[in-house]
Amino acid sequence: MTINGTVAIIEFMITTIIPLADARAEFGKLTDRLEKLKTVLLTKRGRPKAVLVDVDYWEKVMRQLGLLTRKTYISKDLLPYTREFSDAEINEWLKEDRL
Repeated sequence: MTINGTVAIIEFMITTIIPLADARAEFGKLTDRLEKLKTVLLTKRGRPKAVLVDVDYWEKVMRQLGLLTRKTYISKDLLPYTREFSDAEINEWLKEDRL
């Protein structure tokens, strides 16, 4: 996670995709490989069904989310005045932060 002012980026990537049938047959070995892979997407008939995540990696992501949540906390009273920002707006802010 990178915190630069108010910008926080959490990296959570899935790079390994395995059919569920293959995962069943190799589940023990697959869980051992998670330490290196970090995440594995399991598919059924070509469609995503579940994600396996290394425990240490999961805890790291949860810590990062906790930091981000504390950094971006907003009172429930103010929620009606908030809105979701577009990707274009966020990218523009990131660009401005790099200047």
